[in-house]
Amino acid sequence: MPYLQSQHFRETERLTYGWAAPSPVQMEGASLTADPLTGFANLKEFYRVGPSLVGTCLSEGTTCATAIVDIDYFRRLNDTHCEETVAEVLKATAARLEAACKGGRHLLARLDDEEFGLLLVGLDGEAATDFCETLRLEIAGMRFSSGDGEFSITVSIGLAEVCGPETFDNYLNAAEQFLFMAKSYGRNQVFSDYTIVLQAAG
Repeated sequence: MPYLQSQHFRETERLTYGWAAPSPVQMEGASLTADPLTGFANLKEFYRVGPSLVGTCLSEGTTCATAIVDIDYFRRLNDTHCEETVAEVLKATAARLEAACKGGRHLLARLDDEEFGLLLVGLDGEAATDFCETLRLEIAGMRFSSGDGEFSITVSIGLAEVCGPETFDNYLNAAEQFLFMAKSYGRNQVFSDYTIVLQAAG
């Protein structure tokens, strides 16, 4: 399923359950191209800027990869904690992503309530997988406070190296397919072309 089509179904769920929906005040003060909670590019802006950045990488011969970072068991998080705590989790996750990407030409976006998109510039499949694995471990090490004490979160990450000119949706769809695999095999892990090759090699 194309990535944008899968997002349509997620948006239906968000409207139904109200997961981390921005308040009217947040929406009023937010840029039309930015997510109001994190300040990252939103999905529309990711699709606007992403293709030209990929095109530049391809013309320069610079490696790049797309990744989707998904907070595990997000519905449970919403059911268990208050809106302010969930917002804190999302902002802390975004801050960790931003810190990891600082100094590079990488593009960051919030694609959905619990899902972040990364366009990693200058990293091939192996390097991007290592980058995402480090990110996964750093996020798992974060701690949050609630009325019942401390808790932590994990993320699943799907990663696809950009190997040639395709539609931007195809790049994200490939990353999403690897994300589905990460979730299917137990969550809290990174799946990519590179990890598949490693698994096949034994």
